[in-house]
Amino acid sequence: MKPLSDPWRTSLSGAPLTASYTVACGVMGGLVGSEHFLKVFPSLAGNPTLLGTTVAIYEIGAFFGSILCSAFSDRLGRRISVLTASLVVFVGAALQAASVNLAMLIVFRVFTGLGIGVLTSITPSFHAECVPAKIRGRIVSVQLILCAVGLTTSFWVDYGCSYVNGQFAWRFPVALQCLFPIITILLLLFLPDSPRWYVEQGRIDDARDVLIRLNGVKMGEAILQEIQEAASLEAKVASNSYFDVFKNNDQSFRYRTLLSIGSLFFQQMVRNYSAVIFQQSVGLSANLSLLLSGFNGLNSLFWITFTTFFLIDRVGRVRLMMWTAAIQVAIFAVLAGVLHDVTGSKANGIVGASMLFLFFATFSIGWLAPSWLYPAEITPLAIRGSAASLGSASNWIFNFLVVEITPTGIANIGSKYYIIYAYDGKVYMRRSPNEPIHVDSSPSNRSADDVKVDDGKV
Repeated sequence: MKPLSDPWRTSLSGAPLTASYTVACGVMGGLVGSEHFLKVFPSLAGNPTLLGTTVAIYEIGAFFGSILCSAFSDRLGRRISVLTASLVVFVGAALQAASVNLAMLIVFRVFTGLGIGVLTSITPSFHAECVPAKIRGRIVSVQLILCAVGLTTSFWVDYGCSYVNGQFAWRFPVALQCLFPIITILLLLFLPDSPRWYVEQGRIDDARDVLIRLNGVKMGEAILQEIQEAASLEAKVASNSYFDVFKNNDQSFRYRTLLSIGSLFFQQMVRNYSAVIFQQSVGLSANLSLLLSGFNGLNSLFWITFTTFFLIDRVGRVRLMMWTAAIQVAIFAVLAGVLHDVTGSKANGIVGASMLFLFFATFSIGWLAPSWLYPAEITPLAIRGSAASLGSASNWIFNFLVVEITPTGIANIGSKYYIIYAYDGKVYMRRSPNEPIHVDSSPSNRSADDVKVDDGKV
């Protein structure tokens, strides 16, 4: 398959699937209170535990999809894996929309989650292995802009359909997930696989063709040589064991893997569950909470578009995460202080809502894109697939825990719940390295395989 010559066009081919999995993530949260939805699934009415599990079970599917991904992504290649996972998402979303009972809905939410887990594991590595270093951060920022677009779309589609009568009010938003995998599949039919995967498979001519079209003849040949040298070194220490990612060897596999897991763990542990917080902590009505969540999606879209896109390659991944984590610690401290009694203070409720909007702004600037790109850039080819799958799995399992625990936590300990998140942010600031492992230049300006070797050490 002949690759396209424009690196921006090639790199953005995965944009529809980014919108897809954020629509998939956001759409169900706004439907669970719909009377038309509850008529089809009456056992959910008056059972918040079952309702929460039905929504969150999707993340469990994504967790297992992330883990399973490492078993086949290196064998099949990034492109075929993404195509297969996109098909799984399409089928799962279609059958969710067609669900006639709760068991069917839950099964196909898990099935859809499996596909999403694979996509979130592979996409960052696919970017790191294909996108020229000088625009990689901006490319991922564009992808995450579309992530915000997908999430915002799901909020507003849910809100608009809340005024529609009949089952269309919930089946249409769920079916909307099907659109984006189709677009992704069609685009990927015309694109090549990762040049690094081609090298690993011994398909050097294919790798050279892709690299020359992306970087030009001179640079393409130089990068090909670097990839071959890195692959040769990594082949000496690689084995078939999944648990090699935890070896404390000369290439610091364990340290790199823990950094990959940690960045996505802390992404979840410094985020929030906005609709629930607006309703339970700030004291707003369910309808107004849903509306404000939609505006918060627009808020996120604005900040990632006009700040992260321009900062991520200049400032660096870790610095962005650390700076915004510091702001988020302060935000959670304020929330813990002002939301202890919103019923008696309108001003406290306004401050609380404002802090949530500020939180979404800082999260979009410092965590939405960098936390996904960072793991792919610090792991060598020998463990990149396994480390990426573990990082993605940590994202989804802690996403599940946040969704399950937050409503109960707010109900039982109130505003003190936010102290937990403030402490998590402080831990990240103390434990994170200043920048990814490197030798003589910022990783944000280097290719994913630009790994210099001295006496067998990276």
